[in-house]
Amino acid sequence: MRSLNIQLSAEQVLDECRRRGLVVQRERELAGRTGSRHWHLRIPGRGGTLELSAWQGRVWVKVHPLRDGGWANDFARELSLIR
Repeated sequence: MRSLNIQLSAEQVLDECRRRGLVVQRERELAGRTGSRHWHLRIPGRGGTLELSAWQGRVWVKVHPLRDGGWANDFARELSLIR
């Protein structure tokens, strides 16, 4: 699973995702990480899932190898380069 740290806040990442047509499929807290937030984001009508997490001031994205959908890894990389 690809995991990349992000320099943006979770809210900034969610705004960027919305601008690019992604929608939140699921939101929850990470198991064992009280106070965390975790989202699954998708492009409607396409395969692939981008996972966004935030906890204790850290923000990161993950893409499971079988859930790239031809876009998620590239988008995760783009997010990691934004400062």
